[in-house]
Amino acid sequence: MEKFLQFLSDEWKDGEKSASDIVLDLAGKHFNRVRAQRALDEAGEELDRDHPELALARMASVNRVELGTGCLIKPGQEYDPWMQAFDQDRQKPLVVYSQGLGRFFQDSFGRDTLISFMGPDKSGKSFWLSDVAFRALKNRCRVAFFEVGDLLQDEMLLRLGCRTAMRPLRAGKIRVPIELDKEEKKVSKWDVREFPEDLDPREAYRVFKRVCRGRDLFRLSCHPNSSISVDGIRSILLSWQNEGWEADVVLIDYADILSPPVGVRETLDQIDETWKRLRRMSQEFHCLVVTASQSSAAAYSEKGSVLGPKHFSGRKTKLAHVNGMIGINNTEKDKEAGVVRLNWVVRRNSKYKQTRVVTVAGCLALACPAMLSVY
Repeated sequence: MEKFLQFLSDEWKDGEKSASDIVLDLAGKHFNRVRAQRALDEAGEELDRDHPELALARMASVNRVELGTGCLIKPGQEYDPWMQAFDQDRQKPLVVYSQGLGRFFQDSFGRDTLISFMGPDKSGKSFWLSDVAFRALKNRCRVAFFEVGDLLQDEMLLRLGCRTAMRPLRAGKIRVPIELDKEEKKVSKWDVREFPEDLDPREAYRVFKRVCRGRDLFRLSCHPNSSISVDGIRSILLSWQNEGWEADVVLIDYADILSPPVGVRETLDQIDETWKRLRRMSQEFHCLVVTASQSSAAAYSEKGSVLGPKHFSGRKTKLAHVNGMIGINNTEKDKEAGVVRLNWVVRRNSKYKQTRVVTVAGCLALACPAMLSVY
């Protein structure tokens, strides 16, 4: 108990405060572990004295400590759960955008939430995931990024370096959008910027360390394609939790190339179970989980429209497990206008219109997909 309280005290001093739900879960597990071990020891003593009845009675008398996830509440008799449910601080998003994207996302990026981007191949899904990670880091969140085969470790670090330093990897000229026409929904003004030198690793490290404020706020875990499952990621998060490091935001690039759950044979059942476990992860760790999914082949042929529920790949039930699925629309016309259009394919607990889009302009040379936006 002393170690547990010391851990919370150290976190408070460092300004890295855990979510109250995580603290309650950890406390509940600790107290139940102590109770169970004490009961086992006392039952063992009774067995040594040849008193099996007393040993069974001691085991049967153990009461579970009700704290955190899975605890019993009585809404008609207890006011505290109501206060917790209506607590505005608990509902604050962990990732915040401005301009049109701020109105589009609102408070979608909250705890206990599973959000996914959906788009065709090479539509910028990884760029959006790394951008969400960077903004969560800027918001002083602990961020765990699992690269599961789409990019190599070096590629991911290069992208993070460009995003943090706001410089391209190589020397040369780049175009940066500085004005977005609200009526035409296209970039109306570009700024040409010239960088005489390549991005230096020392500079990339320096600026990224500054964003982390010298703390252990960002962890990157890279794995080959189809070599790790949701359960593998969960075990890593648990090991980090045992160290006292709890992720506020978990990003997985991306769900479709995770290895299937053990014991599930049918392909469609594997997809369904993977997304179920991703949702459970967000609830179990009281964190925001953000991933991406490939759209179906039909998304390539329907020009001018937006992605909808019919454009899912694999199994449709993945749309039921997420709190929100964000479509990435990037047609040839969009590319000519220098924009990407995002829409809500599905969204839980909030009003949305599938055909209403937010128009976004960015610069992928800076690994920043969202610099201007109108909604």
